[in-house]
Amino acid sequence: MPNLLRSLRTSDEYLTGALDSAFPAANNPWRHLGSLAFLCLVIAVVTGTVAFALYDTSVAGAYESGRRLQLDPWMLGRLLRGLHRYASDGFMLLSLLHLLREAARGHYGGVRWFSWVSGVPLLWLLWIAGLTGFWLLWDARALFSVTATAEWLQALPIASDVLVRNFLTASALNDRFFSLIVFMHIGIPLFLLAGVWIHVQRVSHVRIWPPRALTVGTIAVFAVMALAVPAESLGPADSGHIAATLSLDWFYLFIHPLVDFVSAQGVWLLALAGTLFLCVLPFVPGLQELRDVQSTSLPAIVDLNNCNGCSRCVADCPFGAVVMVPRTDQLHHRQQAAVITDLCAACGICVGSCPSSTPFRRIEDIVSGIELPNAPVADLRRQLQQKLAALTGPQKIMVFSCRQTADWQAFADTSTAVLPLECAGMLPPSFVEYATRLGADGVVIAGCRENDCEFRLGDRWVQDRLSGTREPRLRAAAPRDRIAVVWAGSQRQLLAETIDGLRFRLKSGMRPPDSQTISALDGPLHEPHDD
Repeated sequence: MPNLLRSLRTSDEYLTGALDSAFPAANNPWRHLGSLAFLCLVIAVVTGTVAFALYDTSVAGAYESGRRLQLDPWMLGRLLRGLHRYASDGFMLLSLLHLLREAARGHYGGVRWFSWVSGVPLLWLLWIAGLTGFWLLWDARALFSVTATAEWLQALPIASDVLVRNFLTASALNDRFFSLIVFMHIGIPLFLLAGVWIHVQRVSHVRIWPPRALTVGTIAVFAVMALAVPAESLGPADSGHIAATLSLDWFYLFIHPLVDFVSAQGVWLLALAGTLFLCVLPFVPGLQELRDVQSTSLPAIVDLNNCNGCSRCVADCPFGAVVMVPRTDQLHHRQQAAVITDLCAACGICVGSCPSSTPFRRIEDIVSGIELPNAPVADLRRQLQQKLAALTGPQKIMVFSCRQTADWQAFADTSTAVLPLECAGMLPPSFVEYATRLGADGVVIAGCRENDCEFRLGDRWVQDRLSGTREPRLRAAAPRDRIAVVWAGSQRQLLAETIDGLRFRLKSGMRPPDSQTISALDGPLHEPHDD
């Protein structure tokens, strides 16, 4: 199973890389599936609210309401219906892709279990909201869906006959029915918005909105589709006749052909089994987060003797695991950091943000204000000293690599030392300068693909610290022309080319080109997230 998970993650990285050739890394839609899904939800809610103001919630007037919008000579009604329809389809599609990508990357267990489990009921809610939306049009497609849904519900053993008899029979299809469906179709999206808020509660600096370029592009694509391929009603519903052939929206009405192919009971079993599987997936032994076997699993700890309450670790934590609380040791600082162990991903980003995580301190066994128990700062300094002292070749290169980088162990040789970290964001900038003081001719910082950090924010904080826009900063005196940053992920060749390229520049005395991706120390490589 671990090999399968690694293969899935590698496949995801290859797909991400392929799309990077068509989009800037920061605007790659594959990296923003969740935020794009939320954008679709907002478009659907806004357009649905306008449509509701123009909608006649009655059996007699429902169909004509949709037709009036469809035949609007100014095409504003067509645009409104199309935006609502395609945004709803996009919401379903993007939500499913978001789920599949997070599963492929192993982001369903550990500290992420809450976000995963809270997202499962959202799939049911968005499907029910979309299904009832088709019913409100009250055309031939709606009648077919209502009838097929009634047959499916009758397979339930609990009060199904009462439900069907009261709401989904020809005699029950009156204005009361439409009022109920309107209530469901409007109320469920409100639950969806609340569910999204719950879904992201344990995530800091959440990217709830996609980048501006993607937002504008998505709306423009939906608008063009709405005008070029309008969402149209079929013929009016005839309770005494169901059409033999219909065009279906496969994002929401797929259930009806599936029931015909499998059986009503079989589809219920599949739906319940799939929901249960998704809910228990984070807790199945052996299927926890995909992490390197050498990685620590112990949460960070705070050392009050070295914590001055600066709150940088709180600002940088990707999962809100570090909070500030009143001081408990009676020192003059008013606050201290505290770790919520259940939320800590043991990424070490907080270590990289702590001002006391510096190797230049003169005491032998330095202790940081916040540390990972299995990788204390003192050990990192000791390993750095030992690895650099063991190098004998020319152009000595020190590689600080996150454990997600492909084959980082294989790059160690007589001229190259490699120090693994839980995340590139765990590296305090002072360690870069310290490595050059110890004799490293060049330093390479390697991590996950850009904007695809395993711990969400590592690449962002590394570049902000090196460019001087975030504390702790790389000192102005640090030799920036001897530092290279590469977001390689599973691209082993890219890391190799970065190391060889830096070594060649050092040997020839060349300065790195300003536009080169691997050395962007004059500023961030990507646009800031719209957090």
